[in-house]
This record gives sequence, C-alpha cells and structure tokens, in this order.
Amino acid sequence: MGILTMILNGDFAGTLISRVAIGLMPILVLLLLFLVMSRMVRRRNDERRRQSEEMIAEDDKANNARPQEVDVELFVHVNVDDLPLREYSKEEEDKPHSPCMWQNKVLKAAEKKMLRFDSPKTNVQLKQMFGRANLEFVAHYEENFTNFIHAMRHWAEALLSCDQKEDAQTVLEIAVESGSEVSQTYTLLADIYAGGGDKERLIALKTLVEERNLPGKQVALGHIEKLL
Repeated sequence: MGILTMILNGDFAGTLISRVAIGLMPILVLLLLFLVMSRMVRRRNDERRRQSEEMIAEDDKANNARPQEVDVELFVHVNVDDLPLREYSKEEEDKPHSPCMWQNKVLKAAEKKMLRFDSPKTNVQLKQMFGRANLEFVAHYEENFTNFIHAMRHWAEALLSCDQKEDAQTVLEIAVESGSEVSQTYTLLADIYAGGGDKERLIALKTLVEERNLPGKQVALGHIEKLL
C-alpha cells in the first residue's frame, strides 16, 4: 500500500532516487577517502623520491670534491700535565673500574690525534669539506676525540666514587674546555659545583651549555636549572 500510494501521489520516482542516494552515500564517502589517501601517499612517495635523488646527487658531488687539508684549529690538544695524575699501587691498579684504570685510558687516548667540530657533520658534509680521500682519516680523528671525552667522564666518575672531588672537578673542567659533547660531563660538574655551593660557576656552566650544540643539551640544562 505504501508504494501504491506513492505511485498514485506521483512521489515514487523522487522517493526512490532519495533512497538510492542515501544507500550510495557511504560508498561515495569511502571512495572520496580512498582518493584523498591515494593522493597523499603519491605525494609522500614523490617527496621521498625527490629527497633520495637530491641526496644521491649531493653525494656524487661530494665524491668529486677536491681534497683539502684539515684546519689545525679543529684539532684538540690536551696538556696531560694539567690532568690530576697520581701514582697507584699494584693493588689499586688491579681494582675494576678504578681511577687508575681510567687514568691510563685517558693518557692513551690523549696521545692520539683528535679533532672536533662545533656541530655534528654527516659523511657527505665531511667529503665536501675535506674530499673523499680524507674522509676516513677525519672520521677516525673524530672518533678519537669521542673516546677521549668518554674516558674523561668515566675517570671523573671513578674519582668521585673514591671521594676525590677536587680531582674529578679538574678532569671535568678540562673535558668541558676541550669541547665535550657528552651531557654527563656537564651534569657531573654541575653536581660538584652545587655540592660546594658555587652558584657563580653553576650559572656560568649553564650559560656555556646554552651556547653549545650538544646532543643532550636539554637534559643538561634541565639538570642545572634544578640545581639552581
């Protein structure tokens, strides 16, 4: 009776179209979403392809860069006479993670050629700066500096564990002066300053961290700010 009434009233076609449209609405919405998502994926793939092509082109250009000598100012030189060196007994030398062990590691690390940059460099950037032929040497010198700084940090920790705070402070201050990029160098030194009530040095250390490009910069700053 409902359909017959609609036919008699002349509303059958309009009602049918309306119901079909309502039934097709979810399909149309899904189709629209599919088209939008497909376009987004295509754009993302195009962007990745463009970036990849640019990286390949940049690397090819870097591979053809002329070799350049490393600026002497980039090399890090440590005066071992400034380090708080001590003589240890055989018993002390045999202790695991002792100040003696890390002192020896620092001395060995300090003998090697080291260099550091004010900001991290990619292999492509290093090849552009010094040429492909020098990349291995430059990367090795960078690694030597990283190993030295980590050894200094471990040495300071070992000294602190033996309640040798003054020596630990000296070690950390030399590491900072050398341009340490390890956040623990700054947090450990901040703890020593705070423990000694040296607010002036603590503030100066905070300013120094703010100026430097450190991987753990926010961690170090947050730690120092809590101590202040």
